[in-house]
Amino acid sequence: MFTLLGQFGPLGLMIAYLIWDKSRKDDERDKIQKERTEADKALAASLAALTVTIQHLAQRSER
Repeated sequence: MFTLLGQFGPLGLMIAYLIWDKSRKDDERDKIQKERTEADKALAASLAALTVTIQHLAQRSER
């Protein structure tokens, strides 16, 4: 691919760089998105546990 684009001179090299840069940024974005998804899952689990605990405490205080 790079040799084909390199045949077109500086413009071809610039296009090759832009394609490479975009693919690298997409990989970084995917990694960040996966990490955020895991963090969101952990947060949701924590909030669910907190909600259950608060509801349990409220029921105990009503008795």
